[in-house]
Amino acid sequence: MTHLIGKLYDWLDERTGIKGVLHEVLDEKIPGGARFAYVLGSALILVFGLQFVTGMFLTMYYVPSVEDAHRTVEYISKAVTSGWLIRGLHHYGSSAMIILVGLHLLQVVIWGAYKNKREVLWLVGIGLMMVVLAFSLTGYLLPWDMKAYFGTQVTVNIASEVPFLGDFIKRVMLGGTTLGTITLSRFFMVHVIILPASIMTMIALHLYLFRRAKPAGPFNLTEAAAQAKTDTFFPKQVFKDAVVGLVVFIILVVVASKWPAPLEPKANPADINYIARPEWYFLWLFQTLKYFQGPYAIIGSMVIPGVVMTVLATLPFWDRSPERHPRKRPKVIFGLFGGLAVIGILMGMAIQEDRTVFKDTFAKQHAAGEKFMAQPFKPKETGFETEKKAKAAPPAIFETRCAMCHGKAGEGNMVGPKLTAVTRSKADIVKLIENPAAVGAAKMPPMAGIPEAEREKIAEWILSLRD
Repeated sequence: MTHLIGKLYDWLDERTGIKGVLHEVLDEKIPGGARFAYVLGSALILVFGLQFVTGMFLTMYYVPSVEDAHRTVEYISKAVTSGWLIRGLHHYGSSAMIILVGLHLLQVVIWGAYKNKREVLWLVGIGLMMVVLAFSLTGYLLPWDMKAYFGTQVTVNIASEVPFLGDFIKRVMLGGTTLGTITLSRFFMVHVIILPASIMTMIALHLYLFRRAKPAGPFNLTEAAAQAKTDTFFPKQVFKDAVVGLVVFIILVVVASKWPAPLEPKANPADINYIARPEWYFLWLFQTLKYFQGPYAIIGSMVIPGVVMTVLATLPFWDRSPERHPRKRPKVIFGLFGGLAVIGILMGMAIQEDRTVFKDTFAKQHAAGEKFMAQPFKPKETGFETEKKAKAAPPAIFETRCAMCHGKAGEGNMVGPKLTAVTRSKADIVKLIENPAAVGAAKMPPMAGIPEAEREKIAEWILSLRD
């Protein structure tokens, strides 16, 4: 058997070059040896893969329209087998991606791994972070519940404050002047087509540049010391990546099981009392908007985020020292943790204000969401629903006078046509039963002696078949 597998492997290698590919992927030298400190990138790719798979299943049921979006999400959460788990993994997976991107970025800065001709690699990493944030923004609207609608409304209003281009950006995002089906369709298209294609391209480019630049290795070892102790990517580092990936997956399953993904009642644009809040990772930015009102709003919405992203993107270009140890780069490390402290303080202030000033309002909104999720899904006759309402039984007089020609359920037979496709009005059907020849149905015998009230019952039942 082993010999047969070996021959098959050689045959496949001759036609695909798979040995060279696996050698390139699995036999990479890791300076300083395999470490759990290197698992963040692999964990991030795993979570993205999980988002892709769960998103694919959600797309099978989702309809991006004002009429159906919320109901399809409700259907997934309440009626589809394990739909609550799939949606929960996707919901909490988005937060996991933000956390892992943040930790990976933090590690690269602390280790000084953006140095030594890794500027382009760093810029692609910043681009990946922006795409992950864009995933969160576009996916936020798709459930079309109260939180999604009003939260997106705030985002659109912030974008509209961009000088000169604000109104244009708002119209592009909305697809018009109001938030509706076209907006949902655009967000959905960006979320499931443009952004996945972008992130897959950027991940491939990031991995290529990483392999070209080679791993930076630990910051506390000289290059010679790091090269003296190396491991190949397989098996030690693969094992560590697999362990951490499994732990992340288990955590997501546990969280999704214990706290199912929330869904509030369907969006009601007329509810002016609803208080919108962004996801937790945007709370710090939301808090800054409270300090810049009117003509100064652009400072909180555009200037501050722009400065933060510019400083991050240009970090390898102004920190040119070859030194990587964090203790020997006090300005960068102080700026990093100082910025994190400010973000943490702003997030804490936003949470504290919501727990005190708006406590009752948020409690009411949360209760409304829990009440809605506790209600069973109620199928309708159309679309994705699972049941059909039972048709009413035909009137007794139909069974005695009409069923012999048209069938007991109006299905028709050799004598009379089926009644499920009748296009006449109720009044025409009533007249037809009384005098068929008068309305162009000369082949049908007159139904003499049927009271008008009974004829109306028959007509209403026939129309219900058409419905």
